Amino acid sequence: MIKLTIDGQEIETQPGTTVLEAALAHGIDIPHICYHPELSISGGCRLCQVEVEGYPKPVTSCGLVSENGMVIQTRSETLSMIRHELIDLLVADHPLDCVTCEKAGRCELQKYAYEYGVTETSYVKEISRSLYQDDNPFFIRDHQYCILCGKCVRTCDEIVGVSAIDIIGRGFESQVATPFNGPMIDSTCVFCGNCVQVCPTTALMNASRAGKGRLWEMEQIKSICGYCGVGCQVEYGVKDGFILDAHGTPEGPANGEFLCSKGRYGWDFATHPDRLTSPMIRRDVAYELGLTTEPWELPDTSPLNVRKLKIEDSHLPVNWDTALNLVAGRLADTVQQHGPDSVMGFASARCTNEDNYVFQKFMRAAVGTNNIDHCARL
Repeated sequence: MIKLTIDGQEIETQPGTTVLEAALAHGIDIPHICYHPELSISGGCRLCQVEVEGYPKPVTSCGLVSENGMVIQTRSETLSMIRHELIDLLVADHPLDCVTCEKAGRCELQKYAYEYGVTETSYVKEISRSLYQDDNPFFIRDHQYCILCGKCVRTCDEIVGVSAIDIIGRGFESQVATPFNGPMIDSTCVFCGNCVQVCPTTALMNASRAGKGRLWEMEQIKSICGYCGVGCQVEYGVKDGFILDAHGTPEGPANGEFLCSKGRYGWDFATHPDRLTSPMIRRDVAYELGLTTEPWELPDTSPLNVRKLKIEDSHLPVNWDTALNLVAGRLADTVQQHGPDSVMGFASARCTNEDNYVFQKFMRAAVGTNNIDHCARL
């Protein structure tokens, strides 16, 4: 273990750990924007500079490997002046419409501008990037808010592995763009939205929550993504009973902070008007069981083949005990009359491995058939 002193606090860390990582791991906050624990080091924002005893000038802590005996200061008058100047430069090319900004309360630039008292720029104000792109149904790209931290580019390259975007141009002409600055749909983008997840400002914003709610108006509910059996942790932003946003959390054991396109955007079924909210049985079966006094016969055309089907016309909602007893009884009767190989089981890719193991065990040991398949084609 390596011992070093940060702001008078002696800490221990593993060899190869950067000063920023060591500080954050011990609850010492060093301002940073371009750093992300899952991405390569950039050092572009320069906010994480610290003073190291024996060094002639401040150095960025995100790329500084810890050494035994280091004495480091993360807060000083000099560092405050440096960070104030850096925020001032960013604000010079950034709108200050925080009162109407979608990301107010979660914007990292806003956080540090508040911390270092930057209310407006001391330089000539000029918004060099004005492109607004809503060329896909998943997220909006509003370039005027981009601070060129590069986190979206590195995420697309290093985490997702598709390299759909990169920084093009020089100086004030620089911007994040697709190849030849074409529509996102024509790039290699898989629309996972992980670039939106890591964006520190509102340059990237999920279209589902645009104009529908501020951060503090949403209830953040952690859950497990129900789209497949991996078990990714997801946090939903909910307002008035409707999901407006979904994002990963750093503590997710299976996925960390990142999600696939289905986990981030495939939740609209939750409040879809056609979603079933209780078990349903066909009305003729319900009549036979005495659950309804209205007789009903199966029409010549199957209800499943009717366009714009209203499930209530052919099925009756029942409780879970009734539905399970009916299925269990019919399954047992079929096995007794025609043998166990007359039935088959079809498992779901949206269940966990444990659920599918129990299901195949039930089919083989309880029912007595090896007729079982599994659909993992999402």
